[in-house]
Amino acid sequence: MGYAPNPVFSALTHYHLHGPVRANPPRIAYLANRPIDEAEELSRLRSQFLEGARTQAGLLGYDLDLLVIGGAPYESLRLGRHLRDARISGIVIGAFDPRYARVTLDWDDYCVVKINSFHMEPAAPVFASDHRQEVRLAFQRLRALGYRRIGLAVGRADEDATEKLHTAGYLLEQWTRPATERLPSLLFPYDCSAAEAGDRLRLWTREHRVDAVLYNRTGADEIIRAAGLRVPGDVACASLSLLDEDDHLAGICPNPRLVGAKAVSLLTTLLKSGERGMPQFASRTYVKSHWQDGASAPARAAGAPLPAAMAASA
Repeated sequence: MGYAPNPVFSALTHYHLHGPVRANPPRIAYLANRPIDEAEELSRLRSQFLEGARTQAGLLGYDLDLLVIGGAPYESLRLGRHLRDARISGIVIGAFDPRYARVTLDWDDYCVVKINSFHMEPAAPVFASDHRQEVRLAFQRLRALGYRRIGLAVGRADEDATEKLHTAGYLLEQWTRPATERLPSLLFPYDCSAAEAGDRLRLWTREHRVDAVLYNRTGADEIIRAAGLRVPGDVACASLSLLDEDDHLAGICPNPRLVGAKAVSLLTTLLKSGERGMPQFASRTYVKSHWQDGASAPARAAGAPLPAAMAASA
């Protein structure tokens, strides 16, 4: 007779208030274009996006399927068949890395939201950390701690995936500072090795006499030390992605679980209202982060000399 279960109704009636499960819950898809390894440092942020999305899906009566796509030309066709067979019409595009495969589907058939992934179609609602304000907050806190030559070091892949929001915040802060304190940012190229990144970082800090580095990695201080610089002896550092709150590293603490949860909340709302396809004007939702003081960026006394390595290159 052509009957197909309504996924939204199934979600709403998935549980009795005090009884057993009625039926299998409906499913939504969480797409990733590279494996998410919780033990890998570079995957921890993406892992927490996924964790927040999965928890919120369960609270709303949905199962969340993680689907990792590859780069084969037929991958999108296979994905489309899988989604049809599984009757999945809700998709979260989960922080795609611009260095890896994208996906092409008939977007009119789906409700879609994105986490980051600014660099790619579709033009769906986006959820992200507020990277522009994160950089501005970190810059202002470092200024308050006594640092004046503050540099930004980020990966080009991170910038492309987030519409260059880190650089935008950095330029906004520099605009209000004296010309002598305006430093060029350091952008690491795609697929930059750890050794190459260290060399670039060391040369950049010395050439521009940087006294504090803003770096969008969790273990920013370890990376800078691997470049042959003492933290904070030669250069202070503040991470823009602190996932563990402790007092050894200063920087920005984002809330990736909340980003994932908010993405799923909107997706289920779109499913309930039947709003498939792309909106004429897609929304963007930025989740606020907060600053944490740490030993990697101690307060400098008024009139304190430049760090040793910076003074030597002056």
